[in-house]
Amino acid sequence: MTQIKMIATDVDGTFLNQDRRYNQARFAQQLQQLQEAGIRFVVASGNHLGHLHRVFAPTPAVQTFVAENGGLVVDHGETLFEDIIPTPTVHQIVADILADPALRPQVLRLSGAHGTYINRRDHPSDEAAQRYFFNNIVLVDDLTQVEDTIYKINGEWANETIQQLAAQLNQRFPDQINAMASGFGSIDIVAAHMNKAIGITRLAQSWGIAPEEIAAFGDNDNDRDMLAHVGLGVAMKNGTETVKAVANLITPTDNNHDGVLDVIDHILAGEV
Repeated sequence: MTQIKMIATDVDGTFLNQDRRYNQARFAQQLQQLQEAGIRFVVASGNHLGHLHRVFAPTPAVQTFVAENGGLVVDHGETLFEDIIPTPTVHQIVADILADPALRPQVLRLSGAHGTYINRRDHPSDEAAQRYFFNNIVLVDDLTQVEDTIYKINGEWANETIQQLAAQLNQRFPDQINAMASGFGSIDIVAAHMNKAIGITRLAQSWGIAPEEIAAFGDNDNDRDMLAHVGLGVAMKNGTETVKAVANLITPTDNNHDGVLDVIDHILAGEV
């Protein structure tokens, strides 16, 4: 059995329960055990870095983040890698999506180094959720005029259509983007070659860790590449069927019942 040297986990629908909380006391104890065992813990999320800092503020020992679906890798405040969507491509994609009634979302966002940009006329279906996920909102009149380092384009559509729409977007803009359903009615659009697997691989290589020495947890389509790439890909019991199809293991319990933490205990015990 290959020894696990790195654990990477998605956040929403995976590490967090439906109330967007986690068992802080149990996790803090596990972090100490992981450190003693020489196992690195990494957050791998589609969310922007500021949001992830806020989520894990109760556990300050968490200091390594693969944010923006792999587009930004930060360890202890140091940016190790970043991969952006070129500004002309951002402007072209935004203009084309907004001009096509079949593709136009309820809300379109640009996740950048200095803010999350939203057209001031757009209104999300859930204002509270937007405030939770995006604590750096910048309202603008025209997204095609935004000049910033853009890691990701995020759109909000009807939840039942997002996987089909992601496929349509990839067909519409071949070799320019990678569009992935990310849950909660959202699609994340990153650079064509980018995904969480790329982000965690770059990080692992900097630590001398091979893919087969990584365990990764996820629940949605933007986790598929990551789970398929590592030695132990763990899909959540509450995850999508497409994620479960590439996993080595499915958690016995879901995200509302410490599914990730339960498997971490098994990893620490050398049982998986």
